[in-house]
Amino acid sequence: MTEPLYGIGASPGRTEGRARWIMTSEDVASFEVGEVLLAKMTSPDWGEMFQKAAAVATEQGGMLCHAAIVAREEAIPAVVGVGPDLLQIKTGEAVIVDGDEGFIVRKE
Repeated sequence: MTEPLYGIGASPGRTEGRARWIMTSEDVASFEVGEVLLAKMTSPDWGEMFQKAAAVATEQGGMLCHAAIVAREEAIPAVVGVGPDLLQIKTGEAVIVDGDEGFIVRKE
């Protein structure tokens, strides 16, 4: 594994999956069940992805941001406020998200 990227553990749990960056609402259709949602921040019109996602990680946000609240509602791990280093992770990479400890890491 590579070095973990730390943020705020906003929804508990630990899981792994393939990363999928969502930049705009046009990207929503490409999101598949079991992927890890990566975004700068999430939008309320992306709600359907949270039902498909294994976990979520965002560059921005805190305990009360949209991603954190919806992740807790859907009972999936979330790490928010990781910062621009999150961009090191590319779509398709296997990652582990730990919402208890507040990190995301590439799985090798």
